[in-house]
Amino acid sequence: MKLNKDSLRGKLVFLGTAGARYVAFGFLRQAGGLYFGFDEAFTHVDPGPGAFVHAHRKGIEPYWTEVVILSHRHLDHCADVNHVLESMTLGGKNKRGTLLCPSDAVEEDPVVLEFTRKNVKEVRIIGEGSSFEFPSFKVTFPIRHRHRVETYGMRFSYEGLEVSYVSDTAFFEGLVKAYSNSDLLILNTTMLKRNPLIDHLSAQDSEVLIGEIKPRLAILTHFGRTMLSAKPWEVALDISKRTGIKTIAAYDNMIVDLLSLSVVRQR
Repeated sequence: MKLNKDSLRGKLVFLGTAGARYVAFGFLRQAGGLYFGFDEAFTHVDPGPGAFVHAHRKGIEPYWTEVVILSHRHLDHCADVNHVLESMTLGGKNKRGTLLCPSDAVEEDPVVLEFTRKNVKEVRIIGEGSSFEFPSFKVTFPIRHRHRVETYGMRFSYEGLEVSYVSDTAFFEGLVKAYSNSDLLILNTTMLKRNPLIDHLSAQDSEVLIGEIKPRLAILTHFGRTMLSAKPWEVALDISKRTGIKTIAAYDNMIVDLLSLSVVRQR
């Protein structure tokens, strides 16, 4: 299914569901990030490797994008950010758009090139508790995550909905309060079982968060090899049964209607 601008409004497109280096760079799943059709401010979150190509194949034109957000500087979340920014500004011909990112994404050894940043109308540095308003939505970064680099999840307020994206992090209790009252909870669930040496959520961790936050819909994504081997759709079904909360596993190019919180079943 190729999208046009009108059909993209109010939708969320999973341009990738790969988590960690083996799946993202082994091409086991796409790693293009999340694309939100927020009416007047279309937003690309975490444009990892191939994001530009995956968006194009879905019919998403670069110049539709108004906001680009990086949760952190790891390449499976930002490898294509310069392509996305360069294309949305037509190589700087149209100075426009906003980039939101942690400070270490643009300092010292930047993942967002200075040349590319100059083509964007505005670069805003995110931090714990920061929030930004756009014509059709508000985004808040409620808490710093526990990851190897400066990392934030985010909450989007849109049309009366609270949509939370829990990016890479080790589990800690502060996540529950930070993402409470979410209607849609998107969880980067990289591992099947907990590993204290790896700062990513496991399916066990995500089940705890889903059970305590109680969203209307939970979506698992950002899968590592152990999750793929376990068949993430079956893992999600088991979580649904145990928590009573509808939980699904994302697949590449899946489209969600944000207003009805239902999957548009077209590829």
